[in-house]
Amino acid sequence: MFDPGRKNEPLTTEERWICGVFLVIVLGLFIAEIVDNYQPAKLSALLIVLFWIPLLALHEAGHAVVAALVGWHVGQVVIGAGRLVSAFRIGTALVEIRWVLVEGFIKCVPTNLRWPRLKSALIYFAGPGVELLLALIVLGLVGPDRLFSHSSDYSLIIWQSLAIASAAQGVLNLVPHAVQTKTGDVANDGLGIIRSFFKPISYYAAMIGRTYNEEENAWDEYDPGEWWKREQ
Repeated sequence: MFDPGRKNEPLTTEERWICGVFLVIVLGLFIAEIVDNYQPAKLSALLIVLFWIPLLALHEAGHAVVAALVGWHVGQVVIGAGRLVSAFRIGTALVEIRWVLVEGFIKCVPTNLRWPRLKSALIYFAGPGVELLLALIVLGLVGPDRLFSHSSDYSLIIWQSLAIASAAQGVLNLVPHAVQTKTGDVANDGLGIIRSFFKPISYYAAMIGRTYNEEENAWDEYDPGEWWKREQ
């Protein structure tokens, strides 16, 4: 969440072609499977994949909104991975859209030492939490009897696919694990929640007062030596 480290360089023409061809192949395979012995229910697999992008944006927005609500400074919100496609600012946060829309992260820091462990855990939970909430909303709107039934109704298939995609992403993000990077391991939301309660207060204090420098793609440094004088 805080600084996974990503590149900001624009895409080269070759990279655009590679990504475009890959996307065409994947979608082509889905379409071929749907057309072969076509049944309306087969659309669900394609819809689940298509819902991934808006759910990814919703997931990162959940992290950012809760971080702001608990009083943390949000410096960057990244949707996607790889090279930068577009960037804009919302409040204090620089929002970046990147080419490969399979993951995302936010960078945020505390502004005081009031319950930092709990707040950090809430921020980690907010991403999968908003996805699970969406699944529950769909369940409430459609009803369990219809949502879990086999149907050829296209509108119901859309609702079912959205509920499956959002519930699956929420649950998978809560299963604790870490991804190894060049700078160390990066915890997913589930592991981040757990680690939040075991980090020393000095870890959170060292981040207070930092602001995100978009030109350097990093937090501006400062001397945290007197962190204990900060507001408790």
